[in-house]
Amino acid sequence: MSMQALNKLVARSIIDPGVVQAFSAGRIEDVITELDFSTELCDRLSHLEAESWAEYAILAYRYVKAAEEREVRIQLPSPLEGLLPDEKRAEDEQAA
Repeated sequence: MSMQALNKLVARSIIDPGVVQAFSAGRIEDVITELDFSTELCDRLSHLEAESWAEYAILAYRYVKAAEEREVRIQLPSPLEGLLPDEKRAEDEQAA
């Protein structure tokens, strides 16, 4: 979700000069809060230091990517689990 918000920010910067102007004026937080970033990510992105908009976009990408990788992903069991015979259980059944 955060990567989509970052994509929207970068795409918006191409068509809306106000985004780059806000960055240059040190007010990028005003633009970022309009997007679907979490509070923590919004705070971190608004305090990134970069000399140009391109550098900012690269740093923001790296930070968002790292933040998404840290999120705990749901670990679902394999669809094969329960379908393949459990050798230990099969041995126990034969012993009975």
